[in-house]
Amino acid sequence: MELPEGYEEARTRMDAVIARDVRFDIGGDAQRIHGIDTDVRDVTFKHILLPVWLAAYKYRGETYRFVVNGRTGRVQGERPWSAWKIAFAVLALLIVVGVAGYFYAQTQ
Repeated sequence: MELPEGYEEARTRMDAVIARDVRFDIGGDAQRIHGIDTDVRDVTFKHILLPVWLAAYKYRGETYRFVVNGRTGRVQGERPWSAWKIAFAVLALLIVVGVAGYFYAQTQ
């Protein structure tokens, strides 16, 4: 995420908290808030380092690389594809669709 995008996301979250706090301070069942004016000064950015793991492995002579985000656990990268498993899945799907179509045609 770039700094301007991060700042916009932070402002959105801060504005929501500020609006909630204003409603809480007013109290009651319903409030009429005509405007909230916040002033932001001396904005600075702090960079943080997050754990990221880079890895690579070999499978049948091919090298595959992937990255794991240590904060979210999200994994991105390359992986091997099994042509026969993909073909089997497509064939199974076609059989299921064919059987469903057959039974649908029988009820008409």
